[in-house]
Amino acid sequence: MSMMAQDAKIDASEHSKGIQIRDVRKSFGDTEVLKGVSLDVSLREVVCIIGPSGSGKSTLLKCINLLEQPTSGEIWVDGIELTAKSADINAARARVGMVFQHFNLFPHLSILENVTMALRVVKRLPAKKAEEIAVRQLTRLGVDTLSHLRPADCSGGQQQRVAITRALAMEPQVMLFDEATSALDPELVKGVLDEMRALALDGMTMVVVTHEMAFAREVADRVVFMDNGQIVETGPAEEVLTNPQTDRLQNFLSQVL
Repeated sequence: MSMMAQDAKIDASEHSKGIQIRDVRKSFGDTEVLKGVSLDVSLREVVCIIGPSGSGKSTLLKCINLLEQPTSGEIWVDGIELTAKSADINAARARVGMVFQHFNLFPHLSILENVTMALRVVKRLPAKKAEEIAVRQLTRLGVDTLSHLRPADCSGGQQQRVAITRALAMEPQVMLFDEATSALDPELVKGVLDEMRALALDGMTMVVVTHEMAFAREVADRVVFMDNGQIVETGPAEEVLTNPQTDRLQNFLSQVL
């Protein structure tokens, strides 16, 4: 089992796929939330990030799609350095789909309008083409019958599947999930996790912040344990979850398993 990777610069010609994160730091005022995180995620790999609240997991995800700008360090996706000063932020975000804990759907728009908005605004697709893509993705996730409804008229599980649909409609290279089931009632969790399993089976590159240890064990190729803004331990899911090497991970798993 390897510990946190050493700092390194990335040669774009050598790393054309997946995600590369090098020595990423993020501070809010005097508080350093990420303390030199380095991580590679290979094409079609599923990585689950676990750890206590406040460990920096969600901040790391937000840095990957530039919802939070890293204080320092490099982030590459699909061979493009997203942290470069010359990076096109909209184009960068189009490569990275993100699903949030609280759905983040526009309450005043219909489900169909929620899915088509980014296609029209970011990708500048004609309305008809955007609607065709949206309907196809809504059908794929089994929520096409909700197209005319507003988010408030849908269950939490339905809203989360719509949020996944919205992200997939942009045809991202990578999908990020930030505790996508934490706000759901227990009976709705399974449906969303099933959709995430299906994406993994389809070969989508995924980084998943989760408290669902059974899901991580079953679906993840690798588990990353974060604490205090750093990667403490990483390795194959079964190995990390059944044979932790550090006292900190042992203590954490004793509380959540």
